[in-house]
Amino acid sequence: MSATAEATAIRPFRVEVPEEQLAELRRRLAATRWPSTELVADRGRQVASRSARVQEAERPSARATRPA
Repeated sequence: MSATAEATAIRPFRVEVPEEQLAELRRRLAATRWPSTELVADRGRQVASRSARVQEAERPSARATRPA
């Protein structure tokens, strides 16, 4: 493998986050007041779809299916 390919290769990594910080993030996401409709007329910004993805990820059923 060349030096450039090795430097840009995708390698597995592990992220360790204390459970207390994850619990605080979940609490804050649950307390978020999400917009009920698109706030920006420009659909190119995709604000609503990002918001919807975050809301979906926060749902308890989504958390139960995440890998450990």
